[in-house]
Amino acid sequence: MPEPSDSKYVCYPESLGRYSEFPQHREHRPEGMMGYYNLHLVFEGQGYVELDGERIMLSEGEGFLYPKGADQQYGANPAQPWDVRWVHFSTAMPLPMLGSADETGVWLFSITDRNRLASLMDEMCMISSHFETRYEPRLSALLYELLAELAHNAVSLQDDAIPRHKQQELIREAADRIRERCGESWTLESMAALSGYSMYYFLRLFQTIMGKTPNRYLTDCRMAAAKGLLVATRLPVSQVAERVGFTQSSYFIRVFHSQEGMPPKAYRELYGSLA
Repeated sequence: MPEPSDSKYVCYPESLGRYSEFPQHREHRPEGMMGYYNLHLVFEGQGYVELDGERIMLSEGEGFLYPKGADQQYGANPAQPWDVRWVHFSTAMPLPMLGSADETGVWLFSITDRNRLASLMDEMCMISSHFETRYEPRLSALLYELLAELAHNAVSLQDDAIPRHKQQELIREAADRIRERCGESWTLESMAALSGYSMYYFLRLFQTIMGKTPNRYLTDCRMAAAKGLLVATRLPVSQVAERVGFTQSSYFIRVFHSQEGMPPKAYRELYGSLA
């Protein structure tokens, strides 16, 4: 890809493409040779990454991300060559979703929504094959969305403590039900029952996957629902509190003020859409 005309993009591809039916595909880049991040996603077949003297096989639904300057050794399995989409890219600032690669020298992961990631990478390839300068913002946005999808859905293959796909799906499905029904009376036991896990295991998994405890997540969902009711309806604050799951309006007001820096009435006056 040509150098972008604007240096302010958060991330931007240096090159990208796809290898398929290429059994000879092999790369070895010594440490310090490559000044870009290197992302590969496997959609069919098999390949490998050399890590600490061991050959780690990767299959469809898995991938790797090398940081800048890393020693890189990888290639296709000649007997079953991979169909792999790849992108080399730079960033204008440190990005949290790249931390696993920056810290370990290479991040190996598995992915859930392969169709979504393939769509993003295919659009990037299509745009780059008919490149015009006006497409630069879209390329940058697609790359950032790709990295954000990986941060949200990818599961590390290097840390057995991180939950696998089924666990992620169950926890996120439970989180969605809690958000949709945040006005109901929830306990840790009833939330854990949505996933089928014990309360202790659910608490640990939920915090790992969602980044907060179930009770904090429930409170945040209730606050979001309350703000929507405050700005879009004329319901009294006591009824808003009741609808989003607070049995005492005084406690609701206290929690709301703590999170938003103002009481519910002041929030309504500031942001309300109804005269």
